[in-house]
Amino acid sequence: MKRLTHSCGWLALAFVLGPAGAASAQAPASDAAVQGDMPAADAEPVAAGDIVVTALRRDQRLQEAPAAMSVLTAATIQAAGVNNLDDVSKLVPSLRFEAGLRAGVPSISLRGISAVQGGDAPFSLLVDGVQVPFLELFNQDLLDISTIELLKGPQGALYGRGAIAGALLINTRAPDNEFRGSLRLSAAEGRDYRASATVSGPIVQDVLAAKITAAYQNRRGLIHIRTLDRPGDYVDQGTFKGQLRFTPGPNTTIDLFGTYIKGNSGWGMLAQIPVGVPGAIEDFHTYQANLNYLGVTKRKLWNTALKIDQKLGIGTITSVSQYAYGKSNNINDFDYTPVPQYVNYNPIVDKAFNQDLRFTSDLDGAFNFIVGAFYQKRTGDNDVNVLTDPAAVPALPPRLISYQDYKSEAYAAYGQVSLDFDNGLSFLGALRYDVDKREDSLEQDPTSFVKHRFKAWQPSATVKYQVNPRLMTYATFGRGFRSGGFNAANLTVPAIGAQRIYPKEMSTNYEVGFKSQFLDRRLTFNAALFRTDFDNAQFQQTIVVPVPARFITSIDKTRVKGAEADLSLSITRDLVLTGSLSITDSKIRQFTPTPAYDGNQAPNVYKDNEQVALEYRPDFNDTYRGLFRIDVSRRGRISYDLSENFTYKPVTFVNARIGIETDAWSFSVFGNNLTNERAPTFFSALAYRTASARLANVPFNAGVDFTYRFGGR
Repeated sequence: MKRLTHSCGWLALAFVLGPAGAASAQAPASDAAVQGDMPAADAEPVAAGDIVVTALRRDQRLQEAPAAMSVLTAATIQAAGVNNLDDVSKLVPSLRFEAGLRAGVPSISLRGISAVQGGDAPFSLLVDGVQVPFLELFNQDLLDISTIELLKGPQGALYGRGAIAGALLINTRAPDNEFRGSLRLSAAEGRDYRASATVSGPIVQDVLAAKITAAYQNRRGLIHIRTLDRPGDYVDQGTFKGQLRFTPGPNTTIDLFGTYIKGNSGWGMLAQIPVGVPGAIEDFHTYQANLNYLGVTKRKLWNTALKIDQKLGIGTITSVSQYAYGKSNNINDFDYTPVPQYVNYNPIVDKAFNQDLRFTSDLDGAFNFIVGAFYQKRTGDNDVNVLTDPAAVPALPPRLISYQDYKSEAYAAYGQVSLDFDNGLSFLGALRYDVDKREDSLEQDPTSFVKHRFKAWQPSATVKYQVNPRLMTYATFGRGFRSGGFNAANLTVPAIGAQRIYPKEMSTNYEVGFKSQFLDRRLTFNAALFRTDFDNAQFQQTIVVPVPARFITSIDKTRVKGAEADLSLSITRDLVLTGSLSITDSKIRQFTPTPAYDGNQAPNVYKDNEQVALEYRPDFNDTYRGLFRIDVSRRGRISYDLSENFTYKPVTFVNARIGIETDAWSFSVFGNNLTNERAPTFFSALAYRTASARLANVPFNAGVDFTYRFGGR
């Protein structure tokens, strides 16, 4: 009750002060802006009711979409300085996306369920309608974005396995008949330099258009390694993205997408936190990374997709074909000490081919439907080589050599029906059946081969009632599914929860909510209550008795009770404010290996999150406009293990930005983490048997940002 009162206090503060943050308050200058027909830099906030979303597979206004959703528009993305999903999570309280062990393994959770190293994310990620097939591709720069939509709650019926807690849709602006471009430059502390450029326009008028985006980041870093006396979170990475849009006729649209990312980044800056020392987890001065070997992740990522939309008289056939490749060579200090002993060389390769084919009806009348099928083939290698440190004297023998091969083949069929009645009542029902066949083996052990088929039905049903044009209520039921997987062949200790095959994870969600607008749409207030039951929630556990081991285990039963709310108030045309909160009471109901954990807080999930943003955009004259924005976000208590012996206190972060802009350019000065709060972004309990591993967040930093725009608007 105390936590609920505190969270409601934050929301009340937002209501009193007056939208500029996330969720329903963010709106572009027009519907077209959300659909990719207006440049990000030119978008301006208007009423939330004008936002058009696509997350439910159909175009509809946000305030009429019967689901809990958060939306960031181009205007917010620009004003808040959003560069990646880590920045997005600061504006969307129910989402956690933070720097993890390395670039391809971020710390992720959504609505009470988290990702695990070696497993899948708890939500599906789609970029321009193309599903991202594996976790290594999640962490990349957000460039030329028009909207970001977060659909919360199990979305298996719409997006299949992996959407156990929701779906995140990133939409970029498509090329068209108008030539336009932009250049963005930024510099920040830690010698963090970024540059990006986008050029878009027609090749053949009304037939063929193209867009090219390129970006580069070079950063020395801010997370200090004591022994090496230098930062470890460095980045040297380039990104290239392209899109061709071919429209041979009025009813046919063909999009070809390509993304290529190559670069190096630091990883493994883990500090050893001793067990049993009061306050050690909060001490970022005494306990710092203390390594003798500078870690590096060398990544090469490639993703290409072909999307075809063919309109017929009664609907649209959509085909999405995709091939993705990810390779990362990961090298770091294995023993995490200042003494040269061992290094870890861990090359990982992932390949995936996806094919999605669906028909979306467009019938006159109350009834419409979607039918479709999905296929994926994925292969990968994960090799671990624990070798002697080149500086070790004398040289030490290798400790571990492991060459893991894995593959999967997945297919699904799905459908959705909608009924809209004249009295304001609507019904939306969907059903999907997924099958995921997986195999795993160690090259050095011919007896280690194992395979398993994970499958599940995923239904959903939603009832919506449009009370009046400014008030809508809904109730929904849905199930989600995340495939199981395999632990190491030499680790099978059922008594501690370590199985060779860990089972599939299922979620069942019940939710009610409403969306409302008042004061001539200047005030928007949306809220939802939900309960989600998880069977076999996945968690990476580290133990020291009876044997030292790290593995993915399954929590038999977990229950999440939660509440979410967001409001926005346009105080004046120039002054807007948003507030949002997420309360997530996630409890372990049953853990068979250790019943004493029953009733504990589920790991890696913040108990509550609150966010308030105030934005002021005055017109100085006909040419110049100002930008003044402040974001305050609070993250509640978090537990990092099943025993609840390793927890962290609530932390509040403050970011601010001041700038000036014209139609052609903008310049701003920003500060992140103004109060220099310290908190873990990754924590592994007992990772070193007598000590835990902690990755620190980025301390206070400031910088400047310049954007120049040319061509059409």
